[in-house]
Amino acid sequence: MTAAAPGSPPGPAAAAPPRDPLRVIAAWDRDEAGLCAVLGEVLGHPFRFAGGPVPREAPFDLFARDPLGAFTRGPDGGIGVPGDPYGAWRILVEERWLPRGRPAFTRLPASLPPGPLRLPLASLLSRGEGPHDACPPHPAWPVEDRLDRWRLSLHRALLALGHGPGTVPDPAPWPGGKRFALVVTHDLDTARGQALAGAVLEEEAALGLRPSLFLPARGYRWDEGLLAAVRQAGGEIGLHGVAHDGRLPFASEDAIRAELRSTLPLLERHDIQGFRAPFLLDSEALLRVLPEFFRYDTSVPDTDTRSAVAPRRGCGTAFPCRRYGTLTVPLTLPQDDRLLQLGYRGLDLLDVLRRKLEAVRRVGAVALFNTHPEPHAGGRRVVRDLYLALFREALDAGDGWIATPGEVARHWASLDGETLGATAGLAS
Repeated sequence: MTAAAPGSPPGPAAAAPPRDPLRVIAAWDRDEAGLCAVLGEVLGHPFRFAGGPVPREAPFDLFARDPLGAFTRGPDGGIGVPGDPYGAWRILVEERWLPRGRPAFTRLPASLPPGPLRLPLASLLSRGEGPHDACPPHPAWPVEDRLDRWRLSLHRALLALGHGPGTVPDPAPWPGGKRFALVVTHDLDTARGQALAGAVLEEEAALGLRPSLFLPARGYRWDEGLLAAVRQAGGEIGLHGVAHDGRLPFASEDAIRAELRSTLPLLERHDIQGFRAPFLLDSEALLRVLPEFFRYDTSVPDTDTRSAVAPRRGCGTAFPCRRYGTLTVPLTLPQDDRLLQLGYRGLDLLDVLRRKLEAVRRVGAVALFNTHPEPHAGGRRVVRDLYLALFREALDAGDGWIATPGEVARHWASLDGETLGATAGLAS
């Protein structure tokens, strides 16, 4: 039997193509052959990337093109897309394009001081010159959606090419038929932040949110009553590093493993499944060790500006992804301390958050908010009110799946028929 040419509707016996965009996006975490097999299912014919050199320095522009602007047809009815988008994807999400160095402050005998001095010190230590929202350099900020729009456009185009223009993706693929995932977390860097977190938690839980807290293993005594309240509100507890000094990622894998092993009593007592690095400082060594202790990581933004790492950084996607084997749920909304550091106040701060939330909703990804309930940042009444106003707007729309980062990670792993990595505590 001769295979139907691309563009012809399938016959009666043809299997229904995968219309769930999340399952297709999740397939990018497979190897290239596995991804092409899924894209072939979408098309209804063999699919391949033709290959070619990949620019290792911020290959974002590759994803600004029409994904099927040029393709070749094979005798089997399949198609080949020029270039190596899979290789570029790996370079992007693992930040291999990013020149990395160890920030000088991580070599100091003490961490950055908490409180009002942290914002001016962060500005002093951040990297970059010129307008913080100019692009280039890449990635764009606060919205960098080229990679996500390209992958979603490829899914839509393959459906139309292989099964007719009336075949469209599922517009609401998250649990409960929701358009996107809405996640709220807070980093408690200090004891003062922990003291303010109860009021923040109460306000957000009253709206119907399920906030989660990330605490460092060392630095202050954890408030057991607060943690119980988090769990009662449907949130979860995560580890915000061992000590809040940014040094862990720059140790050897063995040293990282030993430090994390020392936190096992905390991980087991509080059923901790997730990790976030202080200052969002990570490394290949850290990411290779994390799956031995945690189910997911959330230490990378999709895009960031004026960070301690580089003038620009980010994994380039607002969807979960695997980085050096670690399932990552990226931070996608600009953090409170970054916006304050950049000089955003009042309605200007709220407008940036609104614009980014709408961009995440548009692609149907994960809106992960993270604030710091510290007296100089998200613990301030005026900053909390701005976030609460945005939360109310998002909840009134009714199209967000209210989840914890752990639930997002578990759902994402299930999309590809895989189970998550090690259960916390197995690396004893």
